[in-house]
Amino acid sequence: MGQAYHAGVLAALEHDLGWDPRTAELLVGSSAGSVTSTLLRLGVSAADLAAWAAETPLSMEGASIFDQIGDEASDFPPFSIGNVLRPWRLPSRTLLLRAARRPWAFRPGVAAMTMMPSGRVDIAERADVLRAVAGEAWPPGLWICAARRRDGRRMVFGRAGSPPAPLASAVAASCAIPGYFSPIRIGNEQYFDGGVHSPTNADVLRESGLDLVIIVSPMSAAKGRGRAVDAGFRWAAHRRLEREIAKLRDAGAEVVRFEPGPRCLLAMGMNAMAVDRSDRVVQEAFLEAGRVASRARVAERLAPLATRGADRPVAG
Repeated sequence: MGQAYHAGVLAALEHDLGWDPRTAELLVGSSAGSVTSTLLRLGVSAADLAAWAAETPLSMEGASIFDQIGDEASDFPPFSIGNVLRPWRLPSRTLLLRAARRPWAFRPGVAAMTMMPSGRVDIAERADVLRAVAGEAWPPGLWICAARRRDGRRMVFGRAGSPPAPLASAVAASCAIPGYFSPIRIGNEQYFDGGVHSPTNADVLRESGLDLVIIVSPMSAAKGRGRAVDAGFRWAAHRRLEREIAKLRDAGAEVVRFEPGPRCLLAMGMNAMAVDRSDRVVQEAFLEAGRVASRARVAERLAPLATRGADRPVAG
């Protein structure tokens, strides 16, 4: 569902503004966003992202890429409550030391994710298909966020100073939902879903000197208002996004955010791994993003996208 939401929003920006998201100076991806960002860097257009999610005809360029990738995501088994009823891990020494040294920064939810039993679905083999397209090279201007399993610390692969990682492994780690997917080993560490630290991780851009940051946040809700049983989670994601946006604006960046509204939330439902509603999500995200982008204040912030030159950096 997250992939479909990303695709619908970016397709709307491409359609309404004539802006190609592939030209963004820097792309940051977490969880489903890591797939979106990587595909953009591999040359997939926003229109083809939407067509792929909605299972409609692709362009010749898009078809050549997706023929190599294949359809590896449609046969994931359903999540079972039994996944989290198995024995949990004890907290690591590193986690306990971090909590003791900085108790004000301790986040119980993140700590709990580090102690969940390993998932039984191996996503690494699915992500390996990226090697057929990307090879071993890491695309420039691509940051992939994951969380280190032993203490929940965020890792931004692709950013200077971060541990080296194969692109396919970084994407797999960023998508490895705790308790569902097996953690991904990179070097001597295990990593899982970057959404454990933050659904968007937008604050990693605060020192990047960008003019405009576009945030696509499928895990929160517009104005924090969800109506389903996941309303509390979506409100919390919205509040964290608000804090990240404040940091970006303090750093001098213009920020435009896209979050699912009521119709899109209804289309997305509760199962984040569902594939039978992707076309509806793409359509609703496309329409909602178009309405948001047409608002006067938002349109003013997005105006440079249509005429941006190489000297005006922007992030998606």
